[in-house]
Amino acid sequence: MIIDALSMIDKYKELLPNIHDGIEKMQSVKDWKPGEKYIFEGGYVFFQEGTTKPLEEAQFEAHRNYVDVQVVLKGNEYLAWSELTDLTEIIPYNTEKDVQKFVGENAHMMKISEGMVYICFPWDAHKAVFHVDQPLQFTKGVIKLKINKK
Repeated sequence: MIIDALSMIDKYKELLPNIHDGIEKMQSVKDWKPGEKYIFEGGYVFFQEGTTKPLEEAQFEAHRNYVDVQVVLKGNEYLAWSELTDLTEIIPYNTEKDVQKFVGENAHMMKISEGMVYICFPWDAHKAVFHVDQPLQFTKGVIKLKINKK
């Protein structure tokens, strides 16, 4: 997992060749609808907004076919990270949705604020959009970068 400022995203373009296209697409969509996919070469973008949920209601998840790049555009949310081997699967991998759900200890948590980005790889289990004390408002762009499997 990578956590950084959006202003530093160019540092990762060799690792993630389509990241610039994803950022451009995210920034070009002005009148977005929550959940609608906006396609670009190598992936797609969608947007989420709302209120965070309590920590105990959030679940860890992981993806196999896409790198998840999440950009907090407004507000805040909390993020938890774990190694997959430290978690227990509760919902098997869904090929259509590219997601698998887990439960486990919240050993590594961080508040993610406006202007920050986090990048989740297939080996990263992540739990997002939660709060630890008071609900938070957030708006974010989620960039899905297709993994080229060889």
